[in-house]
Amino acid sequence: MKRIIFAITALALTLVSCKSDEEKIKDANALVEKFVHEILLENFDAAKSIYPKFQKIGEYWIPREFEIENTMIESDGSISIYGSYQKFAPKRREELKFIIKDIGKGLQIINSKGLSTYYNSPLFEYCKRKGFLDADNTEENSIDYDGQIAKICQEHKFEFELLIYKCARFVSENVVMNKQQTTLQLGYFNDSYSGTISIINNTGFDISNSSFDFNIYWFKGGIQSDVHNIQFLYQINAFSTVHHEINYENLPSRANKYNFGVTLDDQDAFAAEVVRKLEYSESL
Repeated sequence: MKRIIFAITALALTLVSCKSDEEKIKDANALVEKFVHEILLENFDAAKSIYPKFQKIGEYWIPREFEIENTMIESDGSISIYGSYQKFAPKRREELKFIIKDIGKGLQIINSKGLSTYYNSPLFEYCKRKGFLDADNTEENSIDYDGQIAKICQEHKFEFELLIYKCARFVSENVVMNKQQTTLQLGYFNDSYSGTISIINNTGFDISNSSFDFNIYWFKGGIQSDVHNIQFLYQINAFSTVHHEINYENLPSRANKYNFGVTLDDQDAFAAEVVRKLEYSESL
């Protein structure tokens, strides 16, 4: 009887091992598609059973309209699946990679790249520039896998945010109005204003209205009465001056004094500029 059981087991193993490459690829693709469907349905336990390391990723993108583009069997027997999914706008698709392998419990996803929200973020770029993420595939800080990317980014998130706030404060203190060349004038009834505001960017950052608010602060009797965001002022390049025309703005408070200020509006948008000019940022 034992010989019969052994023979049946050996035959089953032989049949599994004799699967064609086409069958292996088909099974791997089906597994990844099932994983994506479980995420879309928020069946997280089922998703983790397919991809045990999924819980180490932390925050992740939902791969809507996921499409498999290429599947390859690697020399170590693992299967790499490359695909893409829709992110934000229909025309913007992001790449995803899954690695599939049988590690004794049937086929499982053993790693991925592109699911983590940290991937390709300013913090990710910062960690690359600082050498915290390693392109040489060391296990502790590999740049190739979502789990390690999330771990390293989380470890350095606080220091990166401190750097962003320091640079934002520097911008707020050094992007100023040139009073001599500013010609804003009140209307006849003091309920509107027009003219040119001259703004000097004394920093090495290119600043835009996607990351900062450009504001005119109006005062009446020494008390701030209005804050007007300057319209149609899109960007001020590093170490430059802009002369921005304001044709007509209502001023219901009839204030008679004003000042200019820059405040951080979108940390993530400015973070990309901080990383782009990292040496300058860290020198401040």
